Amino acid sequence: MAATLYLLGCLLMPAQKPPLGALTQPRSPERGASSFSGDWLLVPRLQRSQELVYRGVFTEEGRGGRVQFSRSYRLETRIFVLDTPPQGAEIAVLTLLKHRSAQGAGAAPLVAGDAALISVRLERLHVDLQGRITAEPNVALLLPLDGAPTLEYGAFVALPGGRISVGQEWTTLEGDRPPLAWHAVGAEMVAGTQCLKLVGEQKSDDWDHPRADRSAWRRQETVWLAPQLGLATRLEREILQREPAQREAAQRSQLRLELESSFLLSGQAGDSRRQEITQTLAFRDSLAPLVKQPARYGPHLNALLRRIEQYLENQPETPYRPALLQVKRRVEAAQRGETPPEPVAEIRPIPTGAAVGQRAPDFIATNFTGGGSAQLRRWIGKPVVLVFYHPASPTTPTVLRFAQQLSAKYPQRIYVAGMSISDKADLVRQQQKEWGLTFPLLSASGLRGSFGVAHTPKIILLDGSNIIRGEYLGWAAGGETAREVEEELRRWLPLGVSLPPAPQPQR
Repeated sequence: MAATLYLLGCLLMPAQKPPLGALTQPRSPERGASSFSGDWLLVPRLQRSQELVYRGVFTEEGRGGRVQFSRSYRLETRIFVLDTPPQGAEIAVLTLLKHRSAQGAGAAPLVAGDAALISVRLERLHVDLQGRITAEPNVALLLPLDGAPTLEYGAFVALPGGRISVGQEWTTLEGDRPPLAWHAVGAEMVAGTQCLKLVGEQKSDDWDHPRADRSAWRRQETVWLAPQLGLATRLEREILQREPAQREAAQRSQLRLELESSFLLSGQAGDSRRQEITQTLAFRDSLAPLVKQPARYGPHLNALLRRIEQYLENQPETPYRPALLQVKRRVEAAQRGETPPEPVAEIRPIPTGAAVGQRAPDFIATNFTGGGSAQLRRWIGKPVVLVFYHPASPTTPTVLRFAQQLSAKYPQRIYVAGMSISDKADLVRQQQKEWGLTFPLLSASGLRGSFGVAHTPKIILLDGSNIIRGEYLGWAAGGETAREVEEELRRWLPLGVSLPPAPQPQR
């Protein structure tokens, strides 16, 4: 079925030269249109109102130490071409995630009313003539090493300028990560089409030489580029992660995506999609400044909700409706006084082997603020408070000051550790100095899977035997989280030690 839809989409594509470039055939005519023995100029071949749909499965599993887990998702990515200016294309990318049923992934699309949807993300991106993707500064594009991708655009490959030959190699850069090295392997048939197979590898500096103070990871991308589109018709991705001082991978994730359709929409079909995408992003942008202090913007939230409901009543539904309904839910949450998370962080946390009542997995983590490393097993004998946080989060000052209060009032009675999921050591040290923190701040970017940290802040409380006794996700503005942590901590302090009533966290 996928092959039929793909070939039908290719037949429906107009024959004229598209605005975003075209495929140049091999220089030697005797090679034939399906040969990749020569050099080729492959560029994204997109047109205004073109829509591509990719569907597949994402799986991940943990196999090391005491942490054992396995989970699977259905994933759908829908790409709509908003416009094709001379130097590229403006596209909208919608990614939907749903827990995979025991019956398998299935081929049915994920729809707006699907109660099992766990993540919906819509972004406006730009793709240039070499397939490079860029976005606005506030849009996170880095592929997550832990968990399913909330924005999947792996169909686009950043290609080198000029022609590509079999055996050719090149590298691309992604933020501050190591380079992604690509290799043009050769030609393979996919869904009846001759495609150019590319293999990319990216790995941490210590993957080939394991270290005792940090985790290591490796990512491999295998992409089959279709000449008719200059985009992937199939994508496979594998990410392996190892715990410190280990050579066997403790965590593995795999993504498999197939192009199911590529159609050029005309008339009302294309216009309605473009309108819904544009309106959804406008509603989302209007909501952004209001959710920071929802209590102050009650009338504004009411007016925004009325506009959204009016749109829903009067405009036909498109496949991009889940993103609009997501914005509506966030407005309703803000009306209740809640501060809903950004859409990028809406994957619900799934319990792993590191659950309440079980022993926490041992780890060795780099100490950003004291030098050397810290190991959990060395803290046996006293309660431990692990505070997972992101240095750039607005809740970080309050959460870390609360952790400092615990550490300062009960020195040598409990251990407190700040667990930064970002490896920006300079920022971590700057915050330590600015806020006068005296407890260690550790690198926890490789521990998110072991402790089930899908969101931050997350506080995990261990007793003197390193058994997990409490998990606290998020931070309540009224001090409820602080009181809950301290109440549980009282249960596990050594005899003769008690805590006074929980103080109000500093604002």
